[in-house]
Amino acid sequence: MASQAEETRGHVNIAVKLSPENVDSGAQLTLRAQTACTPGCDLRGHNLLVKDQAGIEMGRLVLTEFDNERNESVALVLKAPLAIGDYVWSAFSPAVAKGGVLFSEASIEILFSVKAHTTRVLAWGVPSSVVAGEKFKMKIGIKCSSECLFTDKSFEIYDHDGAKIVSGMLSNDLWPGTTGLYFTEVELESPSSVGLYYWSAKIAGNDSEMPHLEGGTEFSLRIVDPPEALVSVEAVDKESQQPLAGAQIALHPYQAFTDERGLAEIRVAKGVYTLFVAQTGYVTLGLPVEVTANVTTRAELDLEPEFERN
Repeated sequence: MASQAEETRGHVNIAVKLSPENVDSGAQLTLRAQTACTPGCDLRGHNLLVKDQAGIEMGRLVLTEFDNERNESVALVLKAPLAIGDYVWSAFSPAVAKGGVLFSEASIEILFSVKAHTTRVLAWGVPSSVVAGEKFKMKIGIKCSSECLFTDKSFEIYDHDGAKIVSGMLSNDLWPGTTGLYFTEVELESPSSVGLYYWSAKIAGNDSEMPHLEGGTEFSLRIVDPPEALVSVEAVDKESQQPLAGAQIALHPYQAFTDERGLAEIRVAKGVYTLFVAQTGYVTLGLPVEVTANVTTRAELDLEPEFERN
């Protein structure tokens, strides 16, 4: 015959923290559990079974910590299902006897969603202006939200009318200082007419074992007439007359930067421009310039007032 102590019943309350709750297909899920007993008890060493929708055990949450009120488990890292959809798993605590108290079975649902991987498309290195009908180079980069291997991943570039102009493929190179950003350089031919155009780079989605959503980005092209004259600019500090390296020179839409001697050269079409010279810590200078032939000019920049620089 069972003793009175052995017949005492207890209950286990379970809480599970899941991260992330909206997870990429096949990516990692991290679970942590916390339990509290009624009456109070220490369940260190007790395991909670994590089961999927079919009741198949996926892993165990081992209770290792106790703060005199609650137990906490170590992290359990599992792989999310591949199929996209909503899931209901469970954390199950088998019956356990502690200190003469029999704690009955307990469980809690674990809700999460599996989504297709997102793809981020980047375009950079586009020249500030391109001569009509000439070729130019730029870079295309693509990154998966779960940093999938994108070597040999294909992409397409479309023009302003939505027509595909080129198909490309990523290399196995990662952009320096990044993780998962694969890139390549492409050479394109610019439109034959002067103007501002908007092109796009796209990557198709797929329904493969590791599904990815399509991604894309838009970039602009400023198409200009062939250059007819050379504008040479020298940028200096007005007070010291020292050259200003790295100053931005702009005759819209043409741009350049000064070298260590404060010198820059820009080839432009003939016409009337406003020459802007800008440098950090200095007042931007604007000068009217009429270009009918080669032009050489000197830009003397004033330091910004002290209160503007602080």
